[in-house]
Amino acid sequence: MTTSPRAPSALIEVFWIEKYLTFSQSHQGDLIPTDHLFLAEYVLRGDASDATLFECDFWRTGSAAPVQRYTGADKLWCNRYWVNRKVRSFDTLAALEKAHPPSDSYYWEVSGPHIAGRTGPVRIGGPEQTTRIPKPHAMRLSQNGRRVPDLNAIDAAAPLLIEWDRFEQARAGAVIDDTIFVFIDDCLGNVVYFGGLPIEAEYIRFDSTSVIVPAGTLRPGQPYTVFFSQCRMVDQDGSDGLINCAVNSFGIELDLRTQGVNRDAPCPEPRLMAPYRWKRKTRISQGLETWPTIADP
Repeated sequence: MTTSPRAPSALIEVFWIEKYLTFSQSHQGDLIPTDHLFLAEYVLRGDASDATLFECDFWRTGSAAPVQRYTGADKLWCNRYWVNRKVRSFDTLAALEKAHPPSDSYYWEVSGPHIAGRTGPVRIGGPEQTTRIPKPHAMRLSQNGRRVPDLNAIDAAAPLLIEWDRFEQARAGAVIDDTIFVFIDDCLGNVVYFGGLPIEAEYIRFDSTSVIVPAGTLRPGQPYTVFFSQCRMVDQDGSDGLINCAVNSFGIELDLRTQGVNRDAPCPEPRLMAPYRWKRKTRISQGLETWPTIADP
């Protein structure tokens, strides 16, 4: 006796497409552009091995062939979920806009003996067909009631206040709210602080303008990178339990170091990165490439 495949939502939490600008923040507060990205991924509900149970095609509406086929390879651990992420770099925002106009819509088609189905389409520019990436801006770090004067001398024994500008025109969504992410990773690529997800009891709301990293989260004499992102959900479809989201966002990375003597294992050279970190531009001219922190050995 054969059983029909279940809906993709049995194994997949969400499908996600994104226009994503990345920056490095200097200690003087300047933002240095590092990439202009188109990103498409799906997030698994369970174990990474579930990705071997199906194939997934990512389509631009009206195209004769998919933009990309996803198989069980290239999974990364991000935001406490297993993710299959692919991406393409562009030299400028104008080049990204030309390749993926805000009027374009996209959908996903899943096939296999265990799950099968198709999402509703979403526009990468939303119903307004306009790119609306939040305004990138620098983070501000404080300890002991004053701005940190030297980001290479953070006090690991004191709480660390990270502040940012209000997320302009942020709002609750029909399925997923506009979202703010804050991470900190160490030189071994371990995530030592994560601000949470909207599905959790404690998380950073879209109207928040700061977080406090508890004292003792960081270790003395160690390098760290703070990652901060604002994600605008410009379009989303939740029909038949299949969540498909279109996102416009930016992400900023700020390197810092704690004062004192490192009494832990020495940092490797070069230091390792958490999987969500930006590593390099992609090297392809067509289609999408595996997220570089996963693709590179």
